Amino acid sequence: MKKILLALGGAAALASCRETNTAVQSNPTAGTPDAKVLRFDTTFLKAGTARAYPHTYTGRLVVGEAKKVTVPVQIDWTTVEQAGCPQVASVQVYQLNGGDRRTALMAKAIRDAVCKPAQRPTGGSPAASTPVYAGTAYLKLTAEAREIRRTTSVSLTLNGLGYHDTLSGDSAVTSSAQ
Repeated sequence: MKKILLALGGAAALASCRETNTAVQSNPTAGTPDAKVLRFDTTFLKAGTARAYPHTYTGRLVVGEAKKVTVPVQIDWTTVEQAGCPQVASVQVYQLNGGDRRTALMAKAIRDAVCKPAQRPTGGSPAASTPVYAGTAYLKLTAEAREIRRTTSVSLTLNGLGYHDTLSGDSAVTSSAQ
Protein backbone atom coordinates (compact mmCIF):
# COMPACT_ATOMS: atom_id res chain seq x y z
CA MET A 1 0.00 0.00 0.00
CA LYS A 2 2.87 2.30 0.84
CA LYS A 3 4.41 1.74 -2.62
CA ILE A 4 1.11 2.53 -4.37
CA LEU A 5 0.68 5.81 -2.46
CA LEU A 6 4.29 6.74 -3.20
CA ALA A 7 3.79 5.98 -6.90
CA LEU A 8 0.56 8.03 -7.03
CA GLY A 9 2.24 10.93 -5.23
CA GLY A 10 5.16 10.84 -7.68
CA ALA A 11 2.79 10.72 -10.67
CA ALA A 12 0.79 13.66 -9.31
CA ALA A 13 3.98 15.68 -8.77
CA LEU A 14 5.17 14.94 -12.33
CA ALA A 15 1.75 15.80 -13.75
CA SER A 16 1.69 19.16 -11.98
CA CYS A 17 5.21 19.97 -13.23
CA ARG A 18 4.29 18.98 -16.78
CA GLU A 19 1.16 21.13 -16.76
CA THR A 20 3.05 24.07 -15.30
CA ASN A 21 5.83 23.77 -17.87
CA THR A 22 3.34 23.40 -20.71
CA ALA A 23 1.49 26.54 -19.61
CA VAL A 24 4.70 28.53 -19.41
CA GLN A 25 5.89 27.29 -22.80
CA SER A 26 2.58 28.11 -24.52
CA ASN A 27 2.77 31.78 -23.56
CA PRO A 28 4.77 34.06 -25.87
CA THR A 29 8.03 35.38 -24.53
CA ALA A 30 8.24 38.96 -23.37
CA GLY A 31 10.19 40.06 -26.46
CA THR A 32 7.88 38.56 -29.07
CA PRO A 33 5.09 41.21 -29.16
CA ASP A 34 7.65 43.96 -29.86
CA ALA A 35 8.98 42.23 -32.97
CA LYS A 36 9.47 44.41 -36.06
CA VAL A 37 7.92 42.55 -39.00
CA LEU A 38 8.10 43.72 -42.62
CA ARG A 39 4.56 43.87 -44.01
CA PHE A 40 5.13 45.69 -47.32
CA ASP A 41 8.19 46.39 -49.44
CA THR A 42 8.29 47.94 -52.90
CA THR A 43 10.86 49.71 -55.03
CA PHE A 44 9.56 52.23 -57.54
CA LEU A 45 12.94 53.46 -58.79
CA LYS A 46 16.35 51.86 -58.82
CA ALA A 47 18.57 54.32 -56.99
CA GLY A 48 21.61 53.49 -59.15
CA THR A 49 24.47 55.89 -58.50
CA ALA A 50 22.24 58.65 -57.15
CA ARG A 51 22.28 59.14 -53.39
CA ALA A 52 19.11 57.92 -51.70
CA TYR A 53 17.79 59.98 -48.79
CA PRO A 54 16.07 57.84 -46.12
CA HIS A 55 13.03 59.01 -44.17
CA THR A 56 11.24 57.31 -41.26
CA TYR A 57 7.81 57.82 -39.74
CA THR A 58 6.60 55.89 -36.68
CA GLY A 59 3.08 56.07 -35.34
CA ARG A 60 0.16 54.07 -34.04
CA LEU A 61 -2.90 53.17 -36.07
CA VAL A 62 -6.04 53.06 -33.88
CA VAL A 63 -8.61 50.35 -34.64
CA GLY A 64 -12.12 50.48 -33.18
CA GLU A 65 -14.28 53.12 -31.54
CA ALA A 66 -15.64 52.12 -28.12
CA LYS A 67 -12.97 49.49 -27.54
CA LYS A 68 -9.70 50.50 -29.17
CA VAL A 69 -6.63 48.53 -30.18
CA THR A 70 -3.48 50.27 -31.38
CA VAL A 71 -1.19 48.84 -34.03
CA PRO A 72 2.30 50.40 -33.97
CA VAL A 73 3.55 51.10 -37.49
CA GLN A 74 6.88 52.23 -38.94
CA ILE A 75 7.12 53.53 -42.51
CA ASP A 76 10.52 53.91 -44.15
CA TRP A 77 10.93 55.46 -47.57
CA THR A 78 13.81 56.68 -49.66
CA THR A 79 13.89 59.53 -52.12
CA VAL A 80 16.16 60.22 -55.07
CA GLU A 81 16.52 63.11 -57.48
CA GLN A 82 14.94 62.08 -60.80
CA ALA A 83 12.97 63.79 -63.58
CA GLY A 84 13.84 67.22 -62.20
CA CYS A 85 12.56 66.78 -58.65
CA PRO A 86 12.84 64.45 -55.63
CA GLN A 87 10.91 61.22 -56.17
CA VAL A 88 9.85 58.45 -53.79
CA ALA A 89 12.13 55.55 -54.72
CA SER A 90 11.03 52.81 -52.29
CA VAL A 91 8.61 52.22 -49.41
CA GLN A 92 8.75 49.70 -46.56
CA VAL A 93 6.01 49.25 -43.95
CA TYR A 94 6.71 47.47 -40.66
CA GLN A 95 4.32 46.29 -37.96
CA LEU A 96 6.20 46.89 -34.73
CA ASN A 97 4.19 44.38 -32.69
CA GLY A 98 4.41 41.75 -35.40
CA GLY A 99 4.51 38.90 -32.89
CA ASP A 100 1.00 39.81 -31.67
CA ARG A 101 -1.36 37.48 -33.54
CA ARG A 102 -4.40 39.51 -32.51
CA THR A 103 -3.55 42.29 -34.99
CA ALA A 104 -2.64 42.32 -38.68
CA LEU A 105 -1.43 45.07 -40.99
CA MET A 106 -1.65 45.27 -44.79
CA ALA A 107 -0.43 48.00 -47.15
CA LYS A 108 -0.67 49.09 -50.79
CA ALA A 109 1.21 51.90 -52.51
CA ILE A 110 0.83 53.91 -55.72
CA ARG A 111 3.39 56.43 -56.96
CA ASP A 112 2.76 59.65 -58.87
CA ALA A 113 6.00 60.63 -60.62
CA VAL A 114 4.75 64.01 -61.84
CA CYS A 115 6.64 66.93 -60.30
CA LYS A 116 3.95 68.95 -58.52
CA PRO A 117 4.10 71.67 -55.86
CA ALA A 118 4.58 69.76 -52.62
CA GLN A 119 4.58 70.32 -48.88
CA ARG A 120 7.86 70.52 -47.04
CA PRO A 121 8.80 67.95 -44.36
CA THR A 122 7.77 70.40 -41.64
CA GLY A 123 4.26 70.39 -43.09
CA GLY A 124 4.26 73.98 -44.33
CA SER A 125 2.72 74.73 -47.69
CA PRO A 126 5.09 76.01 -50.33
CA ALA A 127 5.17 79.78 -50.68
CA ALA A 128 3.67 81.11 -53.89
CA SER A 129 6.90 82.92 -54.79
CA THR A 130 9.16 79.89 -54.23
CA PRO A 131 7.25 76.68 -54.98
CA VAL A 132 8.99 73.39 -54.22
CA TYR A 133 8.26 70.41 -56.47
CA ALA A 134 8.33 66.72 -55.65
CA GLY A 135 6.92 63.36 -56.67
CA THR A 136 4.39 61.68 -54.39
CA ALA A 137 3.47 58.19 -53.23
CA TYR A 138 0.06 57.32 -51.84
CA LEU A 139 0.01 54.59 -49.21
CA LYS A 140 -3.11 52.78 -47.99
CA LEU A 141 -2.80 50.97 -44.65
CA THR A 142 -5.40 48.53 -43.38
CA ALA A 143 -5.18 47.27 -39.80
CA GLU A 144 -7.29 44.46 -38.41
CA ALA A 145 -7.89 43.73 -34.72
CA ARG A 146 -9.23 40.20 -34.39
CA GLU A 147 -9.95 40.69 -30.69
CA ILE A 148 -12.68 43.28 -31.38
CA ARG A 149 -13.45 42.19 -34.97
CA ARG A 150 -12.81 45.58 -36.51
CA THR A 151 -10.67 46.97 -39.31
CA THR A 152 -9.44 50.47 -40.03
CA SER A 153 -8.15 51.81 -43.34
CA VAL A 154 -6.15 54.99 -43.67
CA SER A 155 -4.55 56.71 -46.67
CA LEU A 156 -1.26 58.57 -46.34
CA THR A 157 0.68 60.82 -48.65
CA LEU A 158 4.48 60.61 -48.73
CA ASN A 159 6.55 62.88 -50.93
CA GLY A 160 10.10 63.12 -52.16
CA LEU A 161 10.88 65.97 -49.76
CA GLY A 162 10.18 63.82 -46.69
CA TYR A 163 6.65 65.07 -45.95
CA HIS A 164 4.07 62.56 -44.66
CA ASP A 165 0.51 62.63 -43.37
CA THR A 166 -0.19 61.38 -39.85
CA LEU A 167 -1.97 58.09 -39.19
CA SER A 168 -4.85 59.48 -37.12
CA GLY A 169 -5.69 62.52 -35.05
CA ASP A 170 -5.86 60.72 -31.71
CA SER A 171 -2.73 58.57 -32.17
CA ALA A 172 0.56 59.48 -30.54
CA VAL A 173 3.01 59.82 -33.41
CA THR A 174 6.67 60.54 -33.87
CA SER A 175 8.62 61.28 -36.99
CA SER A 176 12.20 61.53 -38.04
CA ALA A 177 14.02 62.30 -41.25
CA GLN A 178 17.61 61.26 -41.57
